[in-house]
Amino acid sequence: MYITTKTNKHHTVLDQSISPGEVRYTLEEAPAELGATVSLYTADGGMCLRTDTVADYQYPRIRGNTVILSNTPEPVPVEPSLEEVQADKLAEVNAACDAAIFAGCGVTLSDGTAGHLTLTLPDQINLSTAQAAILAGGTGYAYHLDGALCEIYPAEDIALMARTATAHILYHQTYCNHLRAWAKRCETTAAVQDITYGAELPEDLAAHMAAVLAAAEGGNG
Repeated sequence: MYITTKTNKHHTVLDQSISPGEVRYTLEEAPAELGATVSLYTADGGMCLRTDTVADYQYPRIRGNTVILSNTPEPVPVEPSLEEVQADKLAEVNAACDAAIFAGCGVTLSDGTAGHLTLTLPDQINLSTAQAAILAGGTGYAYHLDGALCEIYPAEDIALMARTATAHILYHQTYCNHLRAWAKRCETTAAVQDITYGAELPEDLAAHMAAVLAAAEGGNG
């Protein structure tokens, strides 16, 4: 089907919605203007199915590639509140933190072998199990680096993997916590929306985070 407008140019109709008080035609190409009438024709034979007088509608308009003849005005977008934007940002930050943790980290073993540890929740559980086994006196435990075969790693390497993973998780959890604090104290929606995971923290929060990580590292040393 197609419609004609002021220019009488044929505009191919991709979709249509016709109801009392409103007619919508989504077109392959939008007309420059509506003119006095908009007529709908069949594709084969060009039989006119309906003609609408634009002046009969209170709110005729062209939005993108859609012709709208309507008695209902375009809804006015409602700006989200600061609290709503903050809630969305906190959820976004939490998801980014989880993704960063699960992506894992690099590790270099005692013999100089470099590899990568994925740290999804099952991986974290498996690594905690391996760590518990060597803490209980085991001399080694079966584990594997990403893409490698399972090996019996000595206790030293299991401990090294566990420490590396713990530092990686702690960093992201602490960073996430400080990003959340940053978002919560913002006074405008624009300021909240500008926060992204990986952004440099404000000076006071960066200093606080560094102190927390240093204390944690000292306590684990």
